[in-house]
Amino acid sequence: MHPSESRFGADFASRASAHLETLGATNRGISLAVLTSEDGFEIAAYRAAAVSGRIAAMSSSLQALSEAMTREAGLAGTRCLVIEAENGTIIVLGIDSTAPRMSLAVVASNEETLGTLLWAARNCCKSLEQALQS
Repeated sequence: MHPSESRFGADFASRASAHLETLGATNRGISLAVLTSEDGFEIAAYRAAAVSGRIAAMSSSLQALSEAMTREAGLAGTRCLVIEAENGTIIVLGIDSTAPRMSLAVVASNEETLGTLLWAARNCCKSLEQALQS
């Protein structure tokens, strides 16, 4: 059993995987999407690869750092962290109203525009939040 399955349940991990599959299927530039627990464990992934566990751990840390930076800067409500690279983009979004906290990391090529990627990832986060509540 994967460590996150004992905490969230295999049913939620399966439903989360379906949401990530939909995200990836409708946004062809996405090469990886990972739903992560606040302690850095992979809950579900689209196109899981050898790196998805490491991306999960790093994105969890980045989410925590971005929230801390937001607080230190006197801002509220961290929405996302964007990392733009020469050949693609990584975004990390916190998922509201989850306990323990979860985040979604999405890796996409340059063929995916940032606006489209953010819109799709935010919609995925909303659907994941709803799935967790049901």
